[in-house]
Amino acid sequence: MFDSDQNGFATPITNGINGSSDTEMHSAVRKYHVEFEDLYGIKPHRVDRRFSVNLSEQSYLPKFDNPRADWVVTAAFNAFRAFESGGLGVVRRLASVGTGAGTDMIAALETFPRLHSVAMTDLHQEVVDTAKANMLSSVEKADQHVREAALTAVGRPGDVLVPLKGQEPFDLIYENLPNIPLPRTGDLELAQTSSTFIGDRTADKVPHHVTSNLLDLHYVCLRQAKDLALLNPSGAVLSSVGGRVPIQAIMKMVESAGYTGRVLGLSWKAQSEPKAVIGGYAEHQKQGLGLVSFDLKHSPS
Repeated sequence: MFDSDQNGFATPITNGINGSSDTEMHSAVRKYHVEFEDLYGIKPHRVDRRFSVNLSEQSYLPKFDNPRADWVVTAAFNAFRAFESGGLGVVRRLASVGTGAGTDMIAALETFPRLHSVAMTDLHQEVVDTAKANMLSSVEKADQHVREAALTAVGRPGDVLVPLKGQEPFDLIYENLPNIPLPRTGDLELAQTSSTFIGDRTADKVPHHVTSNLLDLHYVCLRQAKDLALLNPSGAVLSSVGGRVPIQAIMKMVESAGYTGRVLGLSWKAQSEPKAVIGGYAEHQKQGLGLVSFDLKHSPS
């Protein structure tokens, strides 16, 4: 967490597809019927017990069949609950960067009782539109103030926080951005992967120590929150970063971006898409980036 202070649950449906796939990455539009408790691990009090989640072709596939491999379940939801229970600030306005299917915002609606305004960004308009539809599906039987937060949710496509330029400042910004630049041969329109991002960040003047630890987008998000005046003076940014990056490197990145950092929570997560994700890190290790060693020769097939 980075303070702004300078100091049997998912039933897949659609197109006759039963949801089985030879990959954990999403490549077709599908619809899932979700039980909140089975996915998130607790009974809901503010959102619906059951709801539907649609996925666009560009959105990353939540791990409905294996919640321990899902970033929202293992990182976002736990971090939201820790922030709320720890009394670290009243969250009335919240933004999610790279929301995907919007399951992080469903978790936020469940967690923050005074939340009344939410905003989401992702690369594609269809993704943020679908994410808002998923939020609405999760609050059909909820109290009016929870439904109102979903109804008025802002979803805009674009780069990190830039689409939210001009919005009122937020109390909390959540991001779980990818670490590895997409290879020149990669095509984000054809397949969305969890560990890659597109674009040359040279113009962002990312410090070398940040790039060498593959933290570019996290740094960019922190800087944009300040430069675009999107964070309340007492607000915070929640960044989810995998354990392949040393905590010391993360804290140095945070300080370089002008924040005071602290560890809000640590959790274990099952590695999803191991060959694609770890393979990407291994390739960048060959270029001298990152401090963790990867050897895929002995990985199970």
